[in-house]
Order: sequence, then C-alpha cells, then structure tokens
Amino acid sequence: MDYMQLVLEILRDGLSCPVVTDIPADRPGRLVMVTLDGDNSNEYLLRPRLMLTCWGTSDRDAFGLTLTALDVLSEAALDHDLLSAVERESVSQEEWSRNGQARFMALVSLTINTDE
Repeated sequence: MDYMQLVLEILRDGLSCPVVTDIPADRPGRLVMVTLDGDNSNEYLLRPRLMLTCWGTSDRDAFGLTLTALDVLSEAALDHDLLSAVERESVSQEEWSRNGQARFMALVSLTINTDE
C-alpha cells in the first residue's frame, strides 16, 4: 500500500489549496507539502511519521492551514477503512523562511492498517 498517496488524497479532498510532495517552481501563496520523516511499520501496521509543511499568505493563515490539515487527517481516522490513528507530535513555526514567507510545520504519526 502506498500510504503517501492515501495521505495526499485525504488532504487534497479536505483542503482548498494544493497538496504536494515537492515544492513546485511556481509555488502558490498557500500550499501543503507532505514528506516522510520516519517509518516504524511492521507486517500488520504501517506507522509512517510525516512532516506537513504549510505555507500561507500570513503567519496566521499558515498556522490556520496547519491546524486544518491536522484536523482533516484526524477526522479521516474516525471513519476511513485503513487510516486508524493520527497522533500530532508537534507544530512549530519556521522563523527563518526566506522572503518573509509564512510557514508552519507539523509532525504527525499515523497508524494505517495493511490491506492484506
């Protein structure tokens, strides 16, 4: 199972901005990038640790987008066939982003049931 694709689909369905795995050359003002930070999977459960990097038009917008993305994942865990748990590990502001770009990051651990 491609858990990254699962997460991308959930976030794309729940957010009103692009959700990507790489920063596009023409990055829009609002964007969520999902990257793998670690993996503690076994044969029964997929346990990826993901970083959500969220850009917004202001610090407030970026923070709100980060919280919304986390809520979308948490809500999906309540009724999705495969996604069974979402654990928020941390939310932090990127203070040193270039050109005054507003950016927040959230580290999240997921529990995904294997489909076998």
